[in-house]
Amino acid sequence: MSAPAELPSALKATAFIPFLVASAALAAAYGASFLLADYLRASGLDVSMAGTVISSGIFTMIISSLFAGWIAQRIGLMSTIIAAAGAMSAAMLAFGLTRVDLRIAFAGGLLLGLGWSAFNILAPLQIIHHLKPSARIRYLTLLSGAQMAGLGFASPTGHFLAHRFGSFYVVYIGLACVCLSAAVALAIVRKLMQGTPHLSMAAVGITPSQAASVLCSTTRMPIAMIGLAACAFAGLSTYQTAYAESRHLPAELFFLTFTLTTVVCRFTLAPAISRLPVRKLAFALFIATLAALALFIWNRSSSIVYVISACVFAIGYGLTYSTLNSMAVNLAGDAELSVPVTSQVFTIAYFAGVFGFPYIAGMLVAHGGINLMLTVTLAIASVNVLLLARIHSGSPRPAVTTHY
Repeated sequence: MSAPAELPSALKATAFIPFLVASAALAAAYGASFLLADYLRASGLDVSMAGTVISSGIFTMIISSLFAGWIAQRIGLMSTIIAAAGAMSAAMLAFGLTRVDLRIAFAGGLLLGLGWSAFNILAPLQIIHHLKPSARIRYLTLLSGAQMAGLGFASPTGHFLAHRFGSFYVVYIGLACVCLSAAVALAIVRKLMQGTPHLSMAAVGITPSQAASVLCSTTRMPIAMIGLAACAFAGLSTYQTAYAESRHLPAELFFLTFTLTTVVCRFTLAPAISRLPVRKLAFALFIATLAALALFIWNRSSSIVYVISACVFAIGYGLTYSTLNSMAVNLAGDAELSVPVTSQVFTIAYFAGVFGFPYIAGMLVAHGGINLMLTVTLAIASVNVLLLARIHSGSPRPAVTTHY
């Protein structure tokens, strides 16, 4: 264990690159879950069951979010991440065997929620506790870029492979092997990282008192902000097809533009954003998100405005997660709160927005149309600007000066 001042400002490429590749692979497996409806249709099964299968994973996702830290505290952080990759591999295998018996798919949904949640909760901690504060936002941005690349390209790549080999079965079995390979890569990373200076992670598990301390401190602000930002993303992405149809536009144009812009921004801007004042950066990202939502509402049928809106939203939302995650753990360090617990509560807030808001958005669309949903989403996102103003900072300071 080391003091923050003794921590390195960079991770060894031989360890971090395999970690990124494994992260992208696991994200691709999660993204491939959206192909399940097509697989069921091709297999002559009830397509409507796809949503039920995926939703079944919410239960294990909640359980995993609450207890992943406790498991990591007992068997080790990387060991738990490796186990999560194993669960993802088993989930893909179960999805592949769906054509044999639909009930196997539900096992896949449960395993998917378990593995993906644990990985999302713990992967940032692997970066946070090995790096000094000045470098964390950069590496968290690179991690989120790898995940977005895997998630965003999973669907088009899966469709291509299914068309090429004639079955989604091949896609899911292939992804099971990819996730297993990711687990092996992560095991190698664990060995390579041995001996690297790191902070104490003795108390990784979430307790009610620790969670209450985090939520009663200034750290509650970025935690609330990521939950609200996740609502904007979930509402816009879940009902993007409905929006595109209302404007006579192809929804694929949004998803392709959003994915490419987000991945490019996260990989190219990661070194630069670590040198910016974190509060000013967050403010600029929130304004970009609000501008994008306003453009979506204003647009009637222009493909050019559609692409511009997707690009601006990708820039605004795409860099928000790593920025607010860094802000949250920085504030936790200043308040002498648990950094691991803060990071986990932060991720749970993100899950709450991503999986909770689509239900509300659906009700808004059903009762008032897509424009009402977008207007409410714009109002929700605007709250982030007010919350940011409430964070006490004296004079804004860059992330590099924050201590843990």
